[in-house]
Amino acid sequence: MACFICGRENIIPILDLGLHPPSDAFLRKDDLSKPEAAYPLEFCFCRNCKLAQLNYVVDPEKLFRDYVYNTATNNALKANFKNLVDLVVSKFGLKEGDFALDIGSNDGTLLSYYLPYGIKILGVDPSSATDLALAQNIPTIVDFFSHDLSKKIAVERGHAKIITATNVFAHVADIHDFMSGTKELMAPAGVFVSENGYLLDLIEKLQYDSIYHEHLRYYSIKPLAILFDEFGMEIFDVERISSHGGSIRVFAARKGDYEIQPSVKQLMDLEESAGLYKESTFIDFADKVRQNKFEIQKFITEQKSAGKKIAGIGAPAKGNTLLNYCRLGPDIIDHLAEKSELKIGLFSPGMHIPVVDETRLFSEQPDFALLLSWNLADELIPKIRAKGYKGKFIIPNPEVIIV
Repeated sequence: MACFICGRENIIPILDLGLHPPSDAFLRKDDLSKPEAAYPLEFCFCRNCKLAQLNYVVDPEKLFRDYVYNTATNNALKANFKNLVDLVVSKFGLKEGDFALDIGSNDGTLLSYYLPYGIKILGVDPSSATDLALAQNIPTIVDFFSHDLSKKIAVERGHAKIITATNVFAHVADIHDFMSGTKELMAPAGVFVSENGYLLDLIEKLQYDSIYHEHLRYYSIKPLAILFDEFGMEIFDVERISSHGGSIRVFAARKGDYEIQPSVKQLMDLEESAGLYKESTFIDFADKVRQNKFEIQKFITEQKSAGKKIAGIGAPAKGNTLLNYCRLGPDIIDHLAEKSELKIGLFSPGMHIPVVDETRLFSEQPDFALLLSWNLADELIPKIRAKGYKGKFIIPNPEVIIV
């Protein structure tokens, strides 16, 4: 397979996680007896442009149409999106009547924060989560973003001063078509803002559970700069943010439109010093992942053998990478305690662990609770304690810690 960005067939496999079903493909009870599709999940590295990526693309129709995630269930992400909207309105002088587009708009949460400013808004998203946006009268095109669609939007609605793509820019298979469409829609001095999980955080914090089929690419600044350059654009500012365990917010525009801030070189220098452009860094990462898998399996199976009850907290997509890679099924994890009504009553893809209402955690009081959204441990543990859980938490990454 050729690299998504540079097109060279010079990518090497780093970590083979095995065959996995799509991580958000939760099952109904009557689906459990039917065949379940699973696809290769292998983390790779391009020796040419240094992009970390997968080497297999699952049909987007299977990943994004029937979608059980909605932004409004994640308070930390909601706060991040409000911060983003307030920032771009102030930073780029958006005024009433300006046009802002959000690609991968989900339930419309990000777009809703523009409303007090009188900004004209539009979302583009192919998923069932758009039902929630449309119910709130958030203008939304229910489709995949493409260059062809961008031309239609430009004719019907004009060009956008701000285009955002949060947690979607790494999901798109044809990234060159996406970039063509983005540039097509940008107004003069328009800005494209993307937020993506940051490769440096993934490597340093051992976030291998962030590797799943929706995430085709794992960005650092150097390969992104190569991509934007191909389209006559450049990164002019960047900042690290805390969402999803560590992400980068990247500001890009046509070349020469904005002064390039020191943050761009500073982050690229940090990546260089951290070894993000070296093959050996990734080989070391893979070794640590395999060791972590062993430690998780060892601790949990020992507790189960001792008669302890173990539940999971939450049913995030990333949790299914960990559950499937570590082979933790319903014989070990009794259930996944969840708040989202979209997931309660379903079963996790691959391992088929039942997803139950969060109240079960407090009524049954299992001895251990595996925190699958472990990147939110500081936020979640106090809340779950306050609700009455008395057992111990298992934080699986980057090393197994019991709290």
